[in-house]
Amino acid sequence: MLILALALTGCTAAPVAAPPTSESPAASPSPTASAEPASEPSADSAVTCDTVLTPAAYTTFASDGLTPNEPDAASHVATFYPLAAQMVEAGGLACDWGRPQSDAGIMVVQLSDVDLGVWEPALADAGFVETNDPVPGAYTGPVDPGTGISPVVVVDGDSVTFVSAPTFAGWIAPSS
Repeated sequence: MLILALALTGCTAAPVAAPPTSESPAASPSPTASAEPASEPSADSAVTCDTVLTPAAYTTFASDGLTPNEPDAASHVATFYPLAAQMVEAGGLACDWGRPQSDAGIMVVQLSDVDLGVWEPALADAGFVETNDPVPGAYTGPVDPGTGISPVVVVDGDSVTFVSAPTFAGWIAPSS
């Protein structure tokens, strides 16, 4: 049942970790990682691909014919955006919606409970600059040469959310 739910939502999630650094190319366990499995967040507090955006966003998706892409949004997001790939590797929730038989779509990656002091250098290294445009807390990324659009990362409290276009930044649900 869980596999079906993940396939239908087109998202993945894993525990949050710091961004990878160029100093350690080999993956190694975090010194703070525990051998015990992390406790599951309550259903009320867990962000999913069905709750990461505002209800208006999902209404717009439905009217525009956008549906969750399957089966692995994390690999799709990572293909196009290196910073989003870092966020996915750090355990970010990755969501990807598209219109069948077209290149229209939206990609979202969200990390919760992050230390912004760790992620600000990663944003700068990826070419993201704090602009507070189109929303407060927005960092605008470099223009994608294929689309001519700049992705945006929005910092809200202890969450960092990547969206593939500035238009979508206003659709990010407030962090709880």
